[in-house]
Amino acid sequence: MWFSLVPLVGLLSLIVLLAGFHYLSNGRKYWLQRKVLYEEPCPIFGNFGAALTSRRSYAKMLKYLYEKYKNEKYVGIFQARRPTLMVLDMDIAKTIFSTDFACFSDLRISSTDTKREPLLRNVINMRGTEWKAMRQIISPTFSSAKMKGMFPLISECAHNLRNVLLNSLGEVEVPEVMCRYTTDVVGSCAFGVDPGSLKNPESPFFIMTKKMYRVDRATILKRYCRTFSPRLFKLLNLRSYPPDVEVFFTSAISQVLNERRSGVQRNDYLQLMLNVQETEKEFEMTDALITSNSFTFMLAGLETSSTTLSFCLYQLAKDKEVQDRVREEIKECMETHGGLNFEAVTAMKLTAQAVTETLRMHPPAPMVTRLCTSPCVLTGTDLKFELRNSVLIPLQCMQRDARYFPNPEKFDPERFNDPKTPAIFAFGSGPRSCPGGRFAYLAVVAGLAAMLSRMEVAPSARTTPRIEYDPRSFILKNKGGIYLEFNAL
Repeated sequence: MWFSLVPLVGLLSLIVLLAGFHYLSNGRKYWLQRKVLYEEPCPIFGNFGAALTSRRSYAKMLKYLYEKYKNEKYVGIFQARRPTLMVLDMDIAKTIFSTDFACFSDLRISSTDTKREPLLRNVINMRGTEWKAMRQIISPTFSSAKMKGMFPLISECAHNLRNVLLNSLGEVEVPEVMCRYTTDVVGSCAFGVDPGSLKNPESPFFIMTKKMYRVDRATILKRYCRTFSPRLFKLLNLRSYPPDVEVFFTSAISQVLNERRSGVQRNDYLQLMLNVQETEKEFEMTDALITSNSFTFMLAGLETSSTTLSFCLYQLAKDKEVQDRVREEIKECMETHGGLNFEAVTAMKLTAQAVTETLRMHPPAPMVTRLCTSPCVLTGTDLKFELRNSVLIPLQCMQRDARYFPNPEKFDPERFNDPKTPAIFAFGSGPRSCPGGRFAYLAVVAGLAAMLSRMEVAPSARTTPRIEYDPRSFILKNKGGIYLEFNAL
């Protein structure tokens, strides 16, 4: 029996050693030596132990720090043992995104072994000149003309969503249905396949999608290890995604590539990447790059769009007056432009504002990070940054700060009619903002239009009175789920 105690004793010994190293080393004195106000960290986990052990959500931890140091421009914190500057002033955040972008041009703090995990070589993880070249290639694929060409694929998925809900009126588990919708949208527009998730909840594509986003204690620890101990991550032969997920999506994209080269054409993201492969001479667009960036399209767009739709429906269900005005606009635009088409959706100003207000209150991620890529003095401060210093911007905290958004807890889409209202950071800002932000808006607004033109949504018996974020998920989700009542008009 004593053999079973050996791993536990070893783990406890490691914790004691790390704790001793933490208190005796200069690492924890990093901000003190730079005369920056800081939050005292705990061993191993820094200032986010409760989040990494799933006792509190990241959003709640960030809110605690933000409220505690609200009157400061920034505060020093620790992510594990890594010193990070948490910016608390919106003007400084804008400076990092734009004015000082040349000094903060990278997103990722963690290293990525793209030879061992080729799907990680994508526009999100790329750095420096490679990122710049890839961004210049990808950005035109999200132009208005390209979005218009893709819209029939989105419209078809939106109509399927409406029909599924009309055939299952009553209480609905909203996130599950919205995830099926965005799986079909992204699968169709990125991979050029029909996942069939709305018609069949047991479709292989949807099952693999859920597996890709599965969150449990092991996944959280694995991500922590990859971010803060990349050498250990590699030594233990850990992978960012389950092997069967990698094989499934890689094989699916490879099959579509072969079909396209046999003459099949389609207005989707993968076809646009193939066209670049044939015409771009200065940048080698390999099949591996097409695969990794198509996979990233799904990774970045699927769950973020489904959670935005879910939270937006929750807010509209709680505010019937706003919902009725959004519906009136939807019907008017669809009648003017002859149905659910690109022109109708892009004319829906109030509906888009409802999405923006949802993203203000419930952005998919509560924070964004930047990495110093060139030593500098941060504009507007006397703070010197060294190469690879990291910055954290708690965007949800800023977007719920009454100094920037009066009455921040009120769902008020029309606040964005005021030109003095700040822009939100849900898709980032500046040159490194999400290139697919416009696509996400198009998919979400189209989904809302298809649903609300034929149905009204209201709280059900299981609707939670308020939102409490799930501590197991980095992407913001309601701990109690989102259940709403759908009724035909």
